[in-house]
Amino acid sequence: MFGKDKNKEEEEIKRRQVKRFYLLLSTLMNELFEYAPKSGHIKMPYNVSFGLIHDKRDSILLKGTDQNTDKTLYLYNTRIIGQMFEGRREQMLNDNTTNTLFSWIGDVCSLYIRPFVYEHVVNTQHRGQAAAERTTRQIVRGFMDKLLNEPELKYVLDNIREADNDKSS
Repeated sequence: MFGKDKNKEEEEIKRRQVKRFYLLLSTLMNELFEYAPKSGHIKMPYNVSFGLIHDKRDSILLKGTDQNTDKTLYLYNTRIIGQMFEGRREQMLNDNTTNTLFSWIGDVCSLYIRPFVYEHVVNTQHRGQAAAERTTRQIVRGFMDKLLNEPELKYVLDNIREADNDKSS
């Protein structure tokens, strides 16, 4: 009898963790895509939709067309992003600072923005791949600074703080 209750409790904890992880990824994506064009370095595609999907394919970014709206869809594979997180999880747990976590967040932001930076810098501005990499780093660094210092973006990291508070209580 106690085993069933424990399994249900563990499943509920896991479900909440997945929900927080998805919410973190989603809010990071939304805020980054709002910040990127304002940074002045790139133009984000218009008339498109962005989203997250859990897919068994080994591609981080899936591109398609919404049949109802005819908008281009860019879907990021949360399975791959989750594997990246799991790869660093032990390091995050051993690290007594938030450096590893923010390094992972920076990597996710780079994954999100890189295809659009490359498209704009290389194909539109006709600059090289190194310029695209520098621009990606510049955008991510600016976004991370804003994420850590701007009060209006505080809600993005609140999910992590809430998870820490749940553990301590």
